[in-house]
Amino acid sequence: MGLAWMTAGRRPGVRIVSVERDERRAEETAKLFADTPDVEILCGDWTRIYERGPFDLLVPDGGGNGKKTSPADPERLLHPAGTIVVDDFTPMTQWPPLLDGQPDAARLAWLEHPGLLCTEVRLAPDLSALVGTRRP
Repeated sequence: MGLAWMTAGRRPGVRIVSVERDERRAEETAKLFADTPDVEILCGDWTRIYERGPFDLLVPDGGGNGKKTSPADPERLLHPAGTIVVDDFTPMTQWPPLLDGQPDAARLAWLEHPGLLCTEVRLAPDLSALVGTRRP
C-alpha cells in the first residue's frame, strides 16, 4: 500500500526502490509495477537497499526492519539533506521515551543520531512517526 501511494505521488523521473522479504510478494509486486518507470522491486533482507542508495527519501518499514535491530545507517543511505521517515511508534509522553518500562532504544537511536536532525510527529492519539533530515 505504501509503495502505491508513494509511486502515485512522485514526480516523473523519481526513482523508487522497495525491498520485499517474501519472494512471492516480491514477484507479485514487481508484476504490479512492471509498466511503471523507475520502480524497482528487490527480494531479500532489507539491507539490500544499500545496493541502490543513497536516496533523497527513505522510509524503512516492514515490522521493524531497518528500524529496530541493526538500524539503517542514514549517513550511508541518504544524500545530505535527505529525509528519513520511520513510522509505527506509539507517541512519546516523556523523556526519555520508554517502551515496556525501558528506554526505547530504537526511537532514541534515531532521535539522538549525530548525523540526523530528527523529531517525532504525532499522527493520531496512538500513532507517531519520526522524521529526520541528514545533516550535511
